[in-house]
Amino acid sequence: MLATIRIRCNALLLAIAPAILLMASQPGSTQAAPVAPDEQVRQVFADVLAAVKGIPPGNREARDKALALVKDEILPHIDFERMTRLAVGRAWRSANGGQRDALVAQFGTLITRTYSVAIDAYDGHETQVDPVRLSPEDTEVMVRSRFRKAGEKPIEVTYAMWKAADGWKVYDITVENVSLVITYRTQFAEEVQRGGIDGLIRSLTQKNAATSR
Repeated sequence: MLATIRIRCNALLLAIAPAILLMASQPGSTQAAPVAPDEQVRQVFADVLAAVKGIPPGNREARDKALALVKDEILPHIDFERMTRLAVGRAWRSANGGQRDALVAQFGTLITRTYSVAIDAYDGHETQVDPVRLSPEDTEVMVRSRFRKAGEKPIEVTYAMWKAADGWKVYDITVENVSLVITYRTQFAEEVQRGGIDGLIRSLTQKNAATSR
């Protein structure tokens, strides 16, 4: 089960890591007009893919700069609290404040490291983003896209986003009908059943410690 989840998530994040970059404006910045979420994704694809396209895998210095960009720019535009709450599911209601903070921190670290692997593995993908029909009162949206690479089947990627006070934020990603949140929810439910909320926190902490070596 864990191996299946890892494979799915690695493939998923390879597809979506560049797309989330700069999805919203930095807190405190100003814009003449709000940018629609699908247009944000298009702009991001064009800028980020162009930036990393010419970096060969053997150029560690340039690749490390790309990974640093991930941590500096992507993370503020992912709603880790909402993503974690949805992934933990019903058990979230029984968690106290300290446990919730720990879950968000550990899950965020896990996702961040997978993003870093995804950026590091980037190899010449092209993208297409579908237009979104958005009403002024809409606060939730699905942005659909496809990743293409010569000789391979396109990968369908959908971003679930909501409109926060400081811009649109991602809280789930679905690749080929496989949801990041739902995939982790299954694993987390098994962990909670075995060891409760604290058991889940320990499991996430151990995974993060292992991958940092």
